[in-house]
Amino acid sequence: MRRATLMGDRGPMTAHRRTGRAILALVLLAGGSPAGSPMSAVAQEPAKPAAEKAADAKPVETVTAEKGRFEVVFEAKGDFDPVDATVVQHKPEQWALPLEIVRIVPHGTRVNAGDVLVELDTEKLDRAIADLDLDLAIGEKTLEIARRDLPVTEALQPLELADAERDTLAATEDLARFLAIGRTLAEDSARFRLKSSEEQLKYAREELRQLEKMYKDKDLTEETEEMILQRTRFEVESGEFNLRRAGVDTEAALTLEVPRKEAALKGATEKAKLALEKTRATSALALEQKRLALKKAERDRLESLRKMRELQQDRAGIPLKAPRSGIVYYGRQQDGDWTTAAVAAKALVGQGVPVGDLVFTVVDPERVTFRVKVDEKDLHLLAAGLKGRVELSGFPDTEGAIVLESVSPVPRDGKVDARFTVSGPAVGVKPVPGMTGSARCQVYSRPDAVTLPASAIFRDDDGRKIVWLAGKDGAAAEKRVVKTGRTSGGKTEILEGIAAGDVVRSSRP
Repeated sequence: MRRATLMGDRGPMTAHRRTGRAILALVLLAGGSPAGSPMSAVAQEPAKPAAEKAADAKPVETVTAEKGRFEVVFEAKGDFDPVDATVVQHKPEQWALPLEIVRIVPHGTRVNAGDVLVELDTEKLDRAIADLDLDLAIGEKTLEIARRDLPVTEALQPLELADAERDTLAATEDLARFLAIGRTLAEDSARFRLKSSEEQLKYAREELRQLEKMYKDKDLTEETEEMILQRTRFEVESGEFNLRRAGVDTEAALTLEVPRKEAALKGATEKAKLALEKTRATSALALEQKRLALKKAERDRLESLRKMRELQQDRAGIPLKAPRSGIVYYGRQQDGDWTTAAVAAKALVGQGVPVGDLVFTVVDPERVTFRVKVDEKDLHLLAAGLKGRVELSGFPDTEGAIVLESVSPVPRDGKVDARFTVSGPAVGVKPVPGMTGSARCQVYSRPDAVTLPASAIFRDDDGRKIVWLAGKDGAAAEKRVVKTGRTSGGKTEILEGIAAGDVVRSSRP
């Protein structure tokens, strides 16, 4: 019956049998069949021998320690810098406007000391100096006037204050006198003049009447008598006119002149008081203002004199001349890069350019240094006196000898500057500043070194360097402490711990 059942399992499975086998699979995945289950005998399989397990395991990757030539090489690209160079730039102290270029030497020109590098049209600068010289002359006269005016003002201050006080007192007294006496006297005088005119007219009329009466009784009037009558009649006429005029004048005096004079005296008194208050309040300030104005004028003159000296110095620096012999480079070297393009864009005849923008470098082409920017991780390769060769980028077959001269003590952006002295080739092209090249220096060399890939060397928990020797015939890997030397090109020199031919694991066990 059992045999039939087992044989039946090989045929088509019913839904019931498929469900049973799925349950069995889940039980096996969970860790085995239930205790005492009749299926446990079928689910369990006999354990495989160790040899079969080893055969089924994934092969371990290994490397073999090799013996041979091992070297550490420093290689880097860099540029040739001048050893002896002089930057030539006219930095104006005062003049800031552009000047037109009249003549300028081309980039790469060989010059001697004193040769003109750039000549500029200085008409504007010369005119500015002349104008400032005239302003200085005028300012000197103005300053002298202020110096002489100040002591006079100081002396006049108390006198002007006393005058203001006297004017105020006089105006006050005049107003008081007019109000007390003058107004009434002026009005009475106007009225008396009118009355006097009336009386004079009255006397003239009476005299004329008496004369006419006297001469009327005579039969013949003499010429003298006629003249007297005529004169008396005119006096009457004149008296009438004077009376009319006196009436008008009296009215004007009473209604206009006297009130106006009173108002004028009151106004003069008020003005005098205000003038006195102003003098008292501002005279000291005005005097101090003059003192400060004098100080400012003196300071302005000193500033103008300084400006004149600076303009004259700016003018003395034109044309710009070479301070030494050598080759002219446009611009200057900044952190290995030349600013030639920026200067060349402005170095055009007929173009106006600020004087300070024209920068030149006169270099000695016979003396150059090779400069390399070295990554911080490669600093351990550099030591004073390190020797090597440099190949010119533009002339691959041309090499020169180099010796490490200096290394900058502080990194910048993860790099340091290393400078090598250069012994140029005896024949052929010699490097000049601005060229580039490739350096190669042998840092270390050993003909019979034992090496391993650097990736096969590990760190133990205590920091020691170790390797794992591959076990033979399925044996466990053996940890071995090693002493290492230098690393280069992905290989590490083994000084102690293993020998050539030893096989080590590429990964930790």
